[in-house]
Amino acid sequence: MSGASAKPSISGSRSRCTPRRSRRTSRASSAIPTTALDYEDLAEPKWRGKLCTRAFQHQYNIALVAAFLVKHGEAATVEWLRRVKANLARKPSGGDRDVAKDIAAGVCDIGLGNQYYIGLMSNGSAEQRKWAEAVRVILPTFKGGGTHINVSGAVVTKHAPNRDNAVKLLEYMTSTEAQRVFADVNYEYPVRPGIAVNPLVRSFGELKPDPMAMADIAMARAKASELVDKVGFDR
Repeated sequence: MSGASAKPSISGSRSRCTPRRSRRTSRASSAIPTTALDYEDLAEPKWRGKLCTRAFQHQYNIALVAAFLVKHGEAATVEWLRRVKANLARKPSGGDRDVAKDIAAGVCDIGLGNQYYIGLMSNGSAEQRKWAEAVRVILPTFKGGGTHINVSGAVVTKHAPNRDNAVKLLEYMTSTEAQRVFADVNYEYPVRPGIAVNPLVRSFGELKPDPMAMADIAMARAKASELVDKVGFDR
């Protein structure tokens, strides 16, 4: 969606976090870090057969790969993807809830997911609450950087037939009322200053967003998708 007069809005953000096996489960590995992990470290051999994730062609993970590409270049990204693929406990599939489910079942020790799913599962069915209780969230960072953030955003196109109402919707989505919904109902990080992060999300630790510009990530998405296919990550 583009146009010279497009009006952008960002309404909420999600960290690409790493759920790990909780100390409350009997198969917890001593190699699993307690609080800190770098995205680069996911390629380390110690995670061989221990990592679960949804498909890397999914937009959540493509954005992460694009950020990695901007930071490290194509050759290093291809090598990272190959080594992370070698650490998979299963073929990439399902969603972020399935990552927590598989950790709870002992299929894997760590996984990639957006933090807000932990909140949704914690207030979901009895089965999903068990999945949430089985994991502990780590907010990983890039080496020398911060945590990768996925954002919820929208724009009004140049020739939108109902532009005024669309603008009103975007303005509402960034209002105090709506931002509280993002924080306390969907467990996202609000973007409006002064809106408190939900206590559960705050318990995951201090979020230190990576400073990379979203425009740089967007420009690298197509190449990131190409590299994911190149290494056959999802096959």
